[in-house]
Amino acid sequence: MKKLMLITAAIIGLSGVAWADDGLTLAQRNERQMEANRKAAMASCGPRGCVQSEIVPSQSDWDAVSNRMAAETEIHLRQMGMSPNTARKAVWATQHKPYSACSHYVAQLTADYENGLDRPDYDDKLIASVEHSGTCERKNLD
Repeated sequence: MKKLMLITAAIIGLSGVAWADDGLTLAQRNERQMEANRKAAMASCGPRGCVQSEIVPSQSDWDAVSNRMAAETEIHLRQMGMSPNTARKAVWATQHKPYSACSHYVAQLTADYENGLDRPDYDDKLIASVEHSGTCERKNLD
């Protein structure tokens, strides 16, 4: 079940990559993708019932999802006030040094952003601390 959920999440994540700027909102794009997924699932049904084949994403699919998540994280950090250079380094750290202090701080900041938490005192101080301490510099990542 976990595998199916992960694959579904990867497919939904890739759905935004597949469309060009066609004027649709994210909700409309997701609705289209869900409908396409439903039709594909129903196409595998026969007289004896539905057969769910195991979908194994390719490496390029995983890379596309990873790149999209990295880009979204960088955008969120920059919207929160982090400089472009530090945001880029922070995203690199989350991908390559997931147990570093930088990655931990990025996780806190993006969780606040994604959950719509309004903690400007905490988040602004944390961003300033990350910016000035060099926590996300490659030489400081452990």
